[in-house]
Amino acid sequence: MDTQKINRFDRRSFLRSTALASGAVGLATLTGGSLQVAFGSSGINKNVFVYIFMRGGPDWLSFITPMDGHPSRGDYEALRINGTQIPNNRLLALADGWGINDFGGAFQGLFQDGDLAVVQAAGLPIANRSHFEAERFVELGTPGNRFTSSGWLARHMQTAINLPGSVPILGMAAESSITFSLLGEPSALSLGNPASFELEGGSDIREDELQAVLTDIYAQGDSEIEVAGSQALEAVSIVQDVFDGEYVPSNGAQYPDSDLGDELLSIARLIKADSGVRVAQADRGGWDTHNGQGPLQAGGYGGRVQDIADSVAAFLTDLDVPTGDGGSWKDRTSVLMMGEFGRRAFDNNDAGTDHGYAGNILVAGGASVNGGVYGTFPGLADGDLFQGNDVLATTDYRNVFSEMLLKHLGNPEIGTMLPDFNDSSPLGGYNPLGIFNGEDIQPNLGPQDVIAKNGFE
Repeated sequence: MDTQKINRFDRRSFLRSTALASGAVGLATLTGGSLQVAFGSSGINKNVFVYIFMRGGPDWLSFITPMDGHPSRGDYEALRINGTQIPNNRLLALADGWGINDFGGAFQGLFQDGDLAVVQAAGLPIANRSHFEAERFVELGTPGNRFTSSGWLARHMQTAINLPGSVPILGMAAESSITFSLLGEPSALSLGNPASFELEGGSDIREDELQAVLTDIYAQGDSEIEVAGSQALEAVSIVQDVFDGEYVPSNGAQYPDSDLGDELLSIARLIKADSGVRVAQADRGGWDTHNGQGPLQAGGYGGRVQDIADSVAAFLTDLDVPTGDGGSWKDRTSVLMMGEFGRRAFDNNDAGTDHGYAGNILVAGGASVNGGVYGTFPGLADGDLFQGNDVLATTDYRNVFSEMLLKHLGNPEIGTMLPDFNDSSPLGGYNPLGIFNGEDIQPNLGPQDVIAKNGFE
């Protein structure tokens, strides 16, 4: 493979090369159990971010619930009278009077180890109860504009100057198609089924012959098509190498037999193979529970809680192995989980919950994450609810995104990745909660310079 094809002198290569020339960054070190520096000696950020989108809008009050003694427990019981109330004896204590649905026992374990953060009352800056619009607002990173041409993670990959320039798989979605978060990033890979990620040349053409022919064709020049073709072939080769043969998860990790379990297992294999993946997304749907919610049933909402808790716990256990150049993959990885909105504070007559406003954001990881309960919970009394119905948002979801981008991935271009997120936003601007370890670098809240906006080919 001609590596010059992958290292072409485009805008991103220019930005990276100028950044590397401007100063050195220290080696990644672990001090006192805290990840202090996210960069290697070359100035390359080695951290990994995994984004799990919980499509459908979870009922977070059936996931993280006020326990007996919490100031909101009485209001919660008065609001949940149609079959969705979680008894106190079915809650596993976290902190500050909050408990987790006992189907999420694996999350309690992570919380006790300091590896799980719970952000209360997080949501869009302005309420929106439409799945179609709210999902796009969140994934595009532009609440109020669902026609943005690129996703927030794509814009991270396009503005970051600390990513390796010669890695063909920097971003991937463990789905059959690219998600809105990665929309607009040509190098992003969709990997719904690794076993079928191969070249198909027809019955008369063997795959190795087709690979050789295409490699020769794409080696002829350095046009966008030839570069993209070379990168695609390299990605196929990497995926086939990584997923060749049986895989045994590390440390006895046991992934659930579910779509999410399979997706996270695939992401773990790519991460541990040092394939270069820095950003990955997986989805866990099924949260749109208007009737028969079943928060205490394995075949209902409770089963979905167990699936995501067990899947993420297995993923982090699997990643708890040395990277080869200091620390562990678990310490370099953070996992953020959220839906497009929360549900109503009260249940309906069909033992379900309808679309609401604020919910929770969960963040899991090793040394990169500070576990605990964050944010301000506004309460569940009549005067506390948004429009008399929903949990009121007190934390803009972009505040959590921004802290991750700055501290974990080392990208200060907040104004480009999350436009219009500033002090004039309805819920305020950037105010780090302390969820992520790492240097709290100064955010650039304006658009990136003319080179980044107009391209540099």
